Amino acid sequence: MLIGSLNNPANDLLSEVKWISNNFDFLDLTLELPKAHPDKIKINELRKLIDKKKLPVVGHTAWYLPIGSPFKELRVYALGELEKSAEVFQKLGARKFNVHFDRSLSLILKDFMIETNIWSLRRLIKIGKRHDLRVMAENTPGLFSNPAVLDRIFGKVPGLLLHLDIAHANIAPRNRTPAIMKKLSKKLTHIHISGNHGKQDEHLPIGKGNIDWKAMLGAVKRAGYDDTISLEVFTSTKDRLKDRPKLRKIWNNL
Repeated sequence: MLIGSLNNPANDLLSEVKWISNNFDFLDLTLELPKAHPDKIKINELRKLIDKKKLPVVGHTAWYLPIGSPFKELRVYALGELEKSAEVFQKLGARKFNVHFDRSLSLILKDFMIETNIWSLRRLIKIGKRHDLRVMAENTPGLFSNPAVLDRIFGKVPGLLLHLDIAHANIAPRNRTPAIMKKLSKKLTHIHISGNHGKQDEHLPIGKGNIDWKAMLGAVKRAGYDDTISLEVFTSTKDRLKDRPKLRKIWNNL
């Protein structure tokens, strides 16, 4: 199991990558505003640094892109932005990148929202193939952490992989990670972890909030997973560094 970290898109990207390369096994590179949008990054300098550090890269895209919009024009726009990111990830040697399920307009009927996400995901799979990248969809709180809904979507989008955010799965009466694993463990290719109290996405350190990490990571490990896990802890860099040995200890003792 490899432990990685996201860059903070509000900070200088090269500085973020240097820090991550010195402290983690891989870079979870998020390309989003204000300082890490694909149009803003210095790709040659970034590639030189990544090559020098022999740093594996997992691609992460902006969570706010409207792939589930009821307006086709906005979905097409979102796909264009995602392809910009795919081009960068390919140049940096990544093999997979994520997209977030979108339910930004909660007033839209659930079935319609599910179908608009499927419409975009099918097209994104084709974009990924053009750039030699696998596409993984990240569960988001609510509808798109429902195991039955996820199973329906993955059944309709051949080639789509699962990016499991355990914290997102916790924003419910109970954490849905074990139930998601029962249906989609064979699709799992990447994980995000952070703490919360089950009400909102707080990005707290391990041990803060109400997530039973031994139980949740145990469900993942029993499913046979042993790949990339990113710490998505936003309280401080010190907290993120402290969480690396915590995560390793929990994982090794499962």
